[in-house]
Amino acid sequence: MTGRKAQGTIEYLVIIAIVVVIALVVVGLLLQIMNQGSNVPESSAKAAWKASAPIAIMDWSASATDGNIQLVFRNNSADTIVDANISINGGTTSKSIGSIAPGSTTTAIKVPYTCTAGNKFAIVKDSVKITYISGAITSARTESAAADIVGTCS
Repeated sequence: MTGRKAQGTIEYLVIIAIVVVIALVVVGLLLQIMNQGSNVPESSAKAAWKASAPIAIMDWSASATDGNIQLVFRNNSADTIVDANISINGGTTSKSIGSIAPGSTTTAIKVPYTCTAGNKFAIVKDSVKITYISGAITSARTESAAADIVGTCS
């Protein structure tokens, strides 16, 4: 009869050990996420932008020496983008993207942006708007940003 009590105690201790291990794993994952802060990794932001439609930003880089951020756009729609503009910070910084054929990529377009070499930069997605005219529709449409534009200034 004492063997059964020992078995129950061991089962209880094993269950407690499993719960503790799961709790430690969860706490470790939460700490890892919290250490990243609210910053989105550059690779995740670029992946979100590459998938956006109709206009995607395929790549970007910021330079402290010329005071610009260089953006490469792609038309992810089946219609020609007749005219497009990007505005940052509520239109205080605006640049024409021009016309983009379906599936094609623009040459790099430089938009004024001040950053310090070696420091991280972030353009919050709420401040990025792309206005475009596409296909036979002559009225302008607006595309909101898919993600922040983040990186390290060179």
